[in-house]
Amino acid sequence: MNVRETPRAPAHTVEWEFAQSTYASVLADVPAALFPYWARSAHAAFPGIPRDASFYAQSAEGLMMFFDCAAAAAGTCALPSRAADSVWHAWTRLDAAGLDAFCIRHVGRAVPRVERMREGELDRGLAVCLVQARRRASQPAAGSHLPRLFGLDAQLGMPRGAGYRIIQGLVACSPLDELGNPEGKVDFPDSLKPEALRLAGLVSDAEYAEACVG
Repeated sequence: MNVRETPRAPAHTVEWEFAQSTYASVLADVPAALFPYWARSAHAAFPGIPRDASFYAQSAEGLMMFFDCAAAAAGTCALPSRAADSVWHAWTRLDAAGLDAFCIRHVGRAVPRVERMREGELDRGLAVCLVQARRRASQPAAGSHLPRLFGLDAQLGMPRGAGYRIIQGLVACSPLDELGNPEGKVDFPDSLKPEALRLAGLVSDAEYAEACVG
């Protein structure tokens, strides 16, 4: 008996993926040379990372979200996604000056990439990013909404990424394993809790009170 196989849908190109994004006009300005460079080099710094067009395009979109947050923030913003960072890492090495010019064109200033932050600086930077990402999504800054940028690694199954999610109204995180699946203990970062955001001056008393009531 002959079995008729269902034809597989063709893989989408980077250009097609970019065109579906809410950042389509910005992503159209990303240099075409970045994707092949990323596909060749990303695995050295990010072992096991998928290297297809869809993973790259969604990671690049996450980087655009981050640039938006960093440009709007008064303090240093930390990137919560290793998938997005893989694109930033590659772009910095391919054409750092071009990347700075891109950021100046689209978000008004260059956004420097910091290889490593001290623990306290990282905690503060992630809190800054969380608040800005919520505001840009028109969500309460001290509420329980998890911005897309924070959920990106879990969504994509990023090897050794950060598995952020909301549990009982609080931001929780567990590391992702080499296959991009959650592993180990679930942590509730103190710096991302509503009261900590208020004490750090990242949200107002009124925003905090609104979130508590909600």
